[in-house]
Amino acid sequence: MAHITSARRILSALLFLLLALGALAGCDSSHTDKVSDIVNNPSAYAHKDVTVAGEVTRVYELPLGISDLAAYRVSDGTGQVWVLSHAGAPLVGDRVGLKGRVRPEGLVGDINLGSVIEEHERRIR
Repeated sequence: MAHITSARRILSALLFLLLALGALAGCDSSHTDKVSDIVNNPSAYAHKDVTVAGEVTRVYELPLGISDLAAYRVSDGTGQVWVLSHAGAPLVGDRVGLKGRVRPEGLVGDINLGSVIEEHERRIR
C-alpha cells in the first residue's frame, strides 16, 4: 500500500512539473513591445499581435456590471496605450502583462482613442 501511495505522489509531482513547464513555455516574457513604438508608428503595428507590460493608469467599465467590456490604459514608461478587454478591467495600479492585436482606430461610441490593443490574454503581476 505504501508503494502505491509513493508512486502516486511521484506521478502527481511529475504531472505538476510538466504543467508548470508548459505554462512557462506558453508565456514568452522575453519579448515585449514598447508602447511608444506602437503609438508613434501605428501603421507598422496595425492588425498585428503585440505583447505589452506596464502599469494600469486608468480604467473605464460599463456601469452596474452590464457587460464585461472595459477599456484600461497601460503605461510602460515609454508611453501609454488604451486596451480594450472583453474580460473586465484590472485595477488602477495593477502591473499587467498582456497580449493582443493592435487596432488602428479604437472607437468607443463617438470617442476615438487612437490606436488601441484588443486584449486576448492578460496576467496580473
